[in-house]
Parts: sequence; C-alpha cells; structure tokens
Amino acid sequence: MKASEKRLIAILLVLAVICGGAIISQRLLKRQRGIERREQALELRQMESGAILAEAELWKERLGWLEGTQPQMTSENEASKELLESLLASASTLGLTVQKKQLHEPLAQPYYREVGVTLTLKGTLPAIFRWMHQALSPEAFCTVTGLKVVPDNEDTSNVIATVRFSRLYLPEMAEAEPPAK
Repeated sequence: MKASEKRLIAILLVLAVICGGAIISQRLLKRQRGIERREQALELRQMESGAILAEAELWKERLGWLEGTQPQMTSENEASKELLESLLASASTLGLTVQKKQLHEPLAQPYYREVGVTLTLKGTLPAIFRWMHQALSPEAFCTVTGLKVVPDNEDTSNVIATVRFSRLYLPEMAEAEPPAK
C-alpha cells in the first residue's frame, strides 16, 4: 500500500470517527434534554405537592366547617319549598315584586345535592342587588347560577331581574364516601 492510500484511509477513519461522534453526541444531547424536562416537571410537581401539604390544615378546617354547617336535606319538596319561601319573604321585605317563580328539578351529585328556583322580580336595581347579597351568605349555601337584568319598559326607575338560585345540601350517606382524613 502506498503512503497516499494510507493517508486517505486515515483521513476516512478520522472523518468516520468525527461523524459517528457527532451523531452519538446529538442523540446524547437529545436524551439529556428529555431528562432535564422530566426533572423540571418532577420539581414542579414536588413544589405543588408541598404547597398542597402546607395547606392541609386549612382544608381540614374548611371540611369541618362544611360538615358542621351544610344543611341535610329532609326531602326534595321541603328543601325546594323552604328555599322559595325564604327568597320570597326577603324579596317582599325589600319591596320587590315577584312576577314569576319556577322550581327546578333537584340535582344529586356525589358530594352535594342541589335544589333550585328561578324568580323574576321587579324593583330598583340597588334593592335587587341588596336582596341577592342577603341571600348569598356562606351559611345559607345559596348560589346565583343565573342572572339577567333588563330595564323595565313601563317604569324606567325599575328593572326586571331573572335570578336563578341554587342551594346545596349534604349528600345522602349512601351516595358518597367522605374524604379520607
């Protein structure tokens, strides 16, 4: 073999080693980036878990308050009637006129039961919002799940509001297991 052939073979081998090294280094860098992404995701999960564990006592207190305060439904009809009567009584004390009332089908979920009523009222805007604010105390377990306010065509000082209220009750014991403490 001639010296020039030996040089060409050596150059070919060096180029093959360089190309092989480049290909292997690309694969290793790709694998390293994947590992770094997984490491960052795990660090984020660990931080989230730490934050959740730090709030554990707060959530235990909230669960205790919820179990001690949330009302138990005796019957769906009684619960709907009670909600409707309490809303009508508070509306009449503020001088609101009830134009329409509609009870909704009770809803059973794993962690709560819900009854609802939709009322259409006529009155001044401040009085309607005061009435809604009074009904939405945390101890009442009432929520406004729908609200529509339009001006009254007959009397411009009044508005007509259609408000959907829902009240949440404890679930039946057979429906949901309490969370582990």
